[in-house]
Amino acid sequence: MPPPDFFRSVTNIICSTLDLQNAISNLYQYLQENLPVNTIGFDIYDDENRILHNIISLHEGKTRPIADLVISKEVHDRIMVEAADETILSGYTANSSDEEITQQVSKRIGHKHFSGVICYLRIDGELLGVATFLRSKPYAFSEKEIEALSSLGDPLAIAMVNALKFDELKAVKDQLQDDNKFLQRELAKKAGETIIGARTGLKTTMNMISQVANTDVPVMLLGETGVGKEVLANALHRMSPRRDKPFITVNCGAIPDSLVDSVLFGHEKGAFTGAAQQRKGRFERANGGTLLLDEIGELPPDAQVRLLRVLQEKTIERVGGDTEIPIDARIVAATHRDLKKLVNEGKFREDLWFRLSTFPVVIPPLRERQVDIPLLLAHFLNSCSAKLGVQQPAVTPEGIENLTNYRWPGNVREMHNVVERQIILGQGAPLTFSTLTSPETTIGSFPQTTYNIAPTALPAATSVTLETQGTFPTLDEVTRMYIEKALRHCKGKIEGTEGAAQILGINASTLRHRMRKLDISFGKKR
Repeated sequence: MPPPDFFRSVTNIICSTLDLQNAISNLYQYLQENLPVNTIGFDIYDDENRILHNIISLHEGKTRPIADLVISKEVHDRIMVEAADETILSGYTANSSDEEITQQVSKRIGHKHFSGVICYLRIDGELLGVATFLRSKPYAFSEKEIEALSSLGDPLAIAMVNALKFDELKAVKDQLQDDNKFLQRELAKKAGETIIGARTGLKTTMNMISQVANTDVPVMLLGETGVGKEVLANALHRMSPRRDKPFITVNCGAIPDSLVDSVLFGHEKGAFTGAAQQRKGRFERANGGTLLLDEIGELPPDAQVRLLRVLQEKTIERVGGDTEIPIDARIVAATHRDLKKLVNEGKFREDLWFRLSTFPVVIPPLRERQVDIPLLLAHFLNSCSAKLGVQQPAVTPEGIENLTNYRWPGNVREMHNVVERQIILGQGAPLTFSTLTSPETTIGSFPQTTYNIAPTALPAATSVTLETQGTFPTLDEVTRMYIEKALRHCKGKIEGTEGAAQILGINASTLRHRMRKLDISFGKKR
């Protein structure tokens, strides 16, 4: 027997939260104490296609997936007539083989014998959906119980609408916030204005990018750490017909293995612990635009398989979902590693390599385009001085010579950090860059970076040395030595002011990931 305050209590329960899952769970617990039921279901009715789409179903206190229910035209017409008549509070279904709707509900919930009360959820006189209360035996509801449950139509309809609108607005808000972060980051770089060295040291590279820009061919940017792969990927995007669409980047080396699928492809609400809402992945955000997969060589093997499928099928499935979502994004991959060597070692899929390297572009390191150093220096002096709020200092002839003779293992990114640091330390005095003249960094001490690419992969007009010369160490060995040197200088400190990540000009999480890859131990030395 329902209590006297049944309607008021239920209304308070379902309207006290905008989370429909919590509201229905709380309602289920209350009903078990006052008007027990086995199952509660919420469905939105698509009257155009005559389909009941289940939003949530609670059986014996646990959420379970329920298939959509297709309604015949005869039953649809009856439902629309009853729903339009506000004097009819509910429909009542019992175990009867003569009723088509009963047979379908029986198949849907997995119980041959049941009885239920169906509340029509109306908003402004229109049928929004239905709420269903079921017991797993026939003719189990008394007339007073039917009346009590039927009276819940209005508050249940309000709760459903509020929850759906809240989820929709929250998803839009989160999307706008994420897109705004990406936009602000790109605007801060002022990457849309110019590429330093486009007519000098990067002339050949920029010519190749302009040749491929108007196509949708995947592009592979190859070059050492810090050469500006993301800046050139952005330039490629701006030259392409997709320039007005999103340019999205993802650093594959900075994503924990367990979150790769979620970051790239998105996830549905409840797909895993902490997935409180639906989230779009980088592929969906880049739809219609360009997606840069930076440090593609760091992608785990399992993720490589799923990425290959997405590139082939041009569809994705969010984690926890089963709907294929079409994707139209121009793919640009970037790496400082020799992917062909990784393929030979079994660490990178050969079919993915062929898919991504249709048009490889090698970006020369800064030591091979010394003509650009004065241009970069002028740019960094201006931007760093403005950022720090100080007067732009002068540079001595000795300073220019030191910059030119230095081998720049960290390339353009390192040069930016060196200039900024010297402006801070110089306190307005002319800059000499005398700290760059140590014997360890003289010309000839840094190995030549090479990339194992088939000669036919590059246009004939491009002149790039692709063969390893002499007995130079591998790029991983050099990277290891360079990171260990930075860690010794910082006494093991990785992040924060004067940490190794800051000196190297990379994100602390990226540095830790590379340290794990190269088996470099963590920990601050005492």
